Amino acid sequence: MAEAKETKIRTPKVPGLVKCAYCDGTGKQEDITCIVCGGKGKVEVVDSSRKCQWCKGRGYLMKGIPCTNCGGTGATRPIGKERLF
Repeated sequence: MAEAKETKIRTPKVPGLVKCAYCDGTGKQEDITCIVCGGKGKVEVVDSSRKCQWCKGRGYLMKGIPCTNCGGTGATRPIGKERLF
């Protein structure tokens, strides 16, 4: 008897620009240029459809320190970088 094997259907990754969660899209964090987006307010990420599981999309775990998992983007990691910090 062969039982049907359960297969998980993964949603495709959607690369794109997202609002920088660390500076909330303003380009500045505490009156200095945002270190995550470089003052642009947006960051290009690998998958814009998912929030970071570590920081829950906030961009930081502790105030003033960007999330080490998503690099402060609030989504998945930035394109072309393994980790920012």
